[in-house]
Amino acid sequence: MREIQSFFARTHQGPYLNLNEDNTFINLKQKIFGIFDGFGGSGISDRNLESAKKSIDTYFSKLSGDPNATMPYFYSPQYVLETNALVNAIFIAHKNLLDINKTKPLKDKGGVSAALTMLSENILSIVSCGNCLVLMYRDGDLSLVNTPDCVTQISISDNSHQKSTFPLVALGLYDDIAPKIWELNVEPNDRIIVLSDGVYGSLSLHDIKRIIQESSQDEVIQIDNLFDGANRRGNLDNQSAIIYSII
Repeated sequence: MREIQSFFARTHQGPYLNLNEDNTFINLKQKIFGIFDGFGGSGISDRNLESAKKSIDTYFSKLSGDPNATMPYFYSPQYVLETNALVNAIFIAHKNLLDINKTKPLKDKGGVSAALTMLSENILSIVSCGNCLVLMYRDGDLSLVNTPDCVTQISISDNSHQKSTFPLVALGLYDDIAPKIWELNVEPNDRIIVLSDGVYGSLSLHDIKRIIQESSQDEVIQIDNLFDGANRRGNLDNQSAIIYSII
């Protein structure tokens, strides 16, 4: 059975904006780590972020307390139960945001990108919708886990894509969503990295790998250096990151 050895999470409004439309989600009991990247502006995105976090937290609280709980929106035998649960949590958060948006004029609507990860035994479940990124660092190599829903994907060497990482889909935006789903076998010393586009949008995979390798084994220093590196490359967006190590 794999466990979480250490972790650090940070969210910040970035070097330019006064409002932080990012947020993080951590449930240590069920080993869930996620990032949200909202849009819509003051009084809109902050409420949408809280709605998404509350929806997911409430769903897992009910699920853990009810052994006969069902999967109301999604179930596939292809995936472990934890992955199915993550997908249902995403759908529930999406439905609740849609209900909020339906009562508002267009100018007051907003959406939320999300990437959720959950560790169970030796399986890491990843579900995403929108422009958040998940990476895995193992034995000196950095691997792309998910593909964000944006116009330009993160490059191995190009770090000039920060203006094309806006989400093509997000929770609460359109009636139908198709969350992207992955499952990974994890090993001791693996490091999982979850980023908003305010971090990866100004960095290449090579940049991120170099920063992780040069920042010892300290998640705090690694995230600080990722934020600083993105800002030096011209980032003006909100920034969020979670890094956790597995034993």
